[in-house]
Amino acid sequence: MMRGSANTGEGPYRVNLFSFTNLSLRTRLLVTMGVVFIPLVVVAIGSGVFLQHAAEQFNRLTEQPVYKLQTTSRLQNQIRKAYSLVKDYTGAPSYVLQSQFESEAKTVEEIFVDIMAKPFLDPPEYTLLARARREWQDSIVLANLIFNSGASKATLTQLDQGENQVMFSLDQMYANYYDEISAQRTQINSAESRFLLIIATAIGFGLVSAVAGAMWLARSVLVPLREFEKGMTHFANDNLTYRLDLKNNNEIGRLARDFNTMAESLMEHKARLEELSSRDGLTGLYNRREFEARLREETQRARRYSKPLSVMLLDIDHFKNVNDRYGHQAGDETLIAVADLIRLSARPMDVVCRYGGEELAVILPETDATGAGIVAERIRASVAESLTTTPQGDEIQVTVSIGFATFPRDGDTGPGLVKAADEALYAAKQEGRNLVRSH
Repeated sequence: MMRGSANTGEGPYRVNLFSFTNLSLRTRLLVTMGVVFIPLVVVAIGSGVFLQHAAEQFNRLTEQPVYKLQTTSRLQNQIRKAYSLVKDYTGAPSYVLQSQFESEAKTVEEIFVDIMAKPFLDPPEYTLLARARREWQDSIVLANLIFNSGASKATLTQLDQGENQVMFSLDQMYANYYDEISAQRTQINSAESRFLLIIATAIGFGLVSAVAGAMWLARSVLVPLREFEKGMTHFANDNLTYRLDLKNNNEIGRLARDFNTMAESLMEHKARLEELSSRDGLTGLYNRREFEARLREETQRARRYSKPLSVMLLDIDHFKNVNDRYGHQAGDETLIAVADLIRLSARPMDVVCRYGGEELAVILPETDATGAGIVAERIRASVAESLTTTPQGDEIQVTVSIGFATFPRDGDTGPGLVKAADEALYAAKQEGRNLVRSH
C-alpha cells in the first residue's frame, strides 16, 4: 500500500526547491564541506591577522622600554668602569689610566646625549636623566682634579658621593623602566587571553558547524537509506505492495521512483506468474493444484457458514478415439472447445478446472444438488449440440459424462466430495455416457 501521497502540488513530484534534501548528493556534500571548513579557514585567517597585529603591538610595547632599560644598564656599567679607572689611578698614577678615563668619559657623555635625544622619554624620566648627567659632569671635575693635582682624602670622598648620586638616579630610572615593562607584560598577557578566547570561540563555532553539517548530511542521506532498507525488508517478506514515500527530486528521489516502478513491475510479474502457475497451459482453465486449493477453501467456508457446495467431474466420451482418428492436434482442439463451452455454461462464481487428461472439474459454491444438476445438464447439452472443426476441416462431435456430489450430504471434506463425484461419473459412463448422475 502506498504510504502518503506523492502529489504535493503541480505534478506528482513537486517539491520545495529551497529544501536542502532537494539538492543533489554532490551539492549537499559540497555545502556540508563548506559548512565544516569555512569556519576553520576563517579561524586560520583571523588567527594570522590577529597574531600579526598582536606582534606589532608587542613590538611597540616592548621596543622603547627595553631600549631604555638596556641603554641605562649600559650607561651604569660605563660609569662604573670610568670611576674604577680614577680609583686605580689614585693607587698607581699612570698616564694610560688617565687617557682611558677620558675615552670612557667621552663614551658616557655620548650615551647621555643619545638617550636624552629620544622623543619617547617622559618628563620624569628626562628629569632623572638630566640630574644624573649633571652629577656625572660634577664627578668629571673631581676626577680631573685628582689626575692633575693628586688625590686628597676629601676629593676621593666627594668622588664616591658623586658616584653614588649618579647611580642612585640611574637606579631610579632602571626601576621605572622595569615597572613599565612589567605593566606592558600585563597588557600583553591580557591581549593573549583575549586572543585565546577568540580562538577558542572560533574553534568551538567551527566544531559546532562541523557537527551540524555532518548531522545535516547524515540525516538527508541516512533517512532515505533507512526507507530503502525498510522497503527491501518488505520485499524480502514477499510484500510487493510497499512503496517508498520519498518525493525528493535528487538522486535518491529518482532512485526511489525507480524502486517504486520496479515494485509495480514485480507485482505485475508476480501476479502473472501466479496466474500462469494456477492455469492449465492448453485450455487456460485452472489446473489440478488450483482446483484442490480452491476446493479446500470452499469446503471450509461451507462448513463455517453452513452453506451448500457441489463438485462436478466431467469426462469427454471416447476421447481416445478422437486422438487416434484425427490426431493429437485435433484432440487438443476438441479439448479446448469443450473447456470453452463449460466455461460459458458455468456461472461466474463457479470454478472450472482441468482435472487431468480429458477429465474436467467444476466447483459450484453455494449450490445444492438441485442447482448442481441444472448446471450439469446445461453443460452436457451444450457440448452435445456443438461441433468442433479440426485444422484439416473435419467436423467432430463429442459428448461428456458428468457426475456430481454435494456437501455435506455426499462428503464433508474436499477429497470426500471428489471421490463421491468420481463414483457418480463412473455410474454415468456405465449407464451409456452423455449422462448426468449424482452420487
